[in-house]
Amino acid sequence: MSSGPSHSSKPTSTSSPLLTRFLQSHSSILPHSNSPSPSDLEKFGVTDDLREFVKGLAVSTFHNFPVQDELPTSDVQTVSNVRQDLTEWQQKHATLVLTTVKEVSKLRYELCPRLMKERKFWKIYFTLVSSHVAPYEKQYMEEVKLKEAEKIKEDNLKQTSAVGETNKSEVVGKSLTSRTSTSSSAEQDLDTFLLGDFEDGDGGPDDDDQTFEDDFDKIDSSDVEDEK
Repeated sequence: MSSGPSHSSKPTSTSSPLLTRFLQSHSSILPHSNSPSPSDLEKFGVTDDLREFVKGLAVSTFHNFPVQDELPTSDVQTVSNVRQDLTEWQQKHATLVLTTVKEVSKLRYELCPRLMKERKFWKIYFTLVSSHVAPYEKQYMEEVKLKEAEKIKEDNLKQTSAVGETNKSEVVGKSLTSRTSTSSSAEQDLDTFLLGDFEDGDGGPDDDDQTFEDDFDKIDSSDVEDEK
C-alpha cells in the first residue's frame, strides 16, 4: 500500500508586512541591497557590543520596564516604524537597527502596537541601550556642531570678501573720478593760460609802438620851437 504524496510545508517568512514595507521604503538610504556600510553602522552605534546586549532583551523586559505613561501625542508622525520625535541620530540608529538586528525588529513587532505604543517602545529601548550608544551619539552631535560652525565661518568669510571687493571697487571708482577731474582742471587751466596770452598779444596796443610815437611827437615839437 503506497502512502499518499507527502506535502512539504512551505517555509514561512519571519518578516512582518510592516517590516517589509519599512525595508522597501528605506531601500534608497540603505546601500548595497539594504546592507549598510560598516562605517555607517559604527557611526550610529550598531556595534557587535550592542548586538550581544540586545540578545538578552525580551518582551517582558519592555513590558515590565518602569516608565511613566505620557500624554498622548497623536500629532507626532510615525514613518516606517520610527517615531519622528526622536533626535536625528536616534532616527538613523533606529532605522539601521531595525534592518540589521533581527532581535530588535522582532521585539518591536511583538510589542507594537498591541502592548505599547511606538513612542514608549523607543523610549524604553534607548534607555536600555544608552550606555552602549551614548558615546556614538555624542561624537555625531559634536561633528554636526563642528560642521555648522565651519559653515558659519565660511559664510562670514565669503560675506567679508564680498564687502571688501565692493569697497575696493568704490575706492577705485572714486580714484578714477578724482584723476579725471584733476586732468580736466589741468587742461582747463592750460587752455585759459594759452588763450590769455593770445588775447594779451592781439588785444591792446603795443607798448613799444606807443613809446616810439611819443618820442616822434617830441621831435616834431622841438623842431617847431626852433623855427620860431
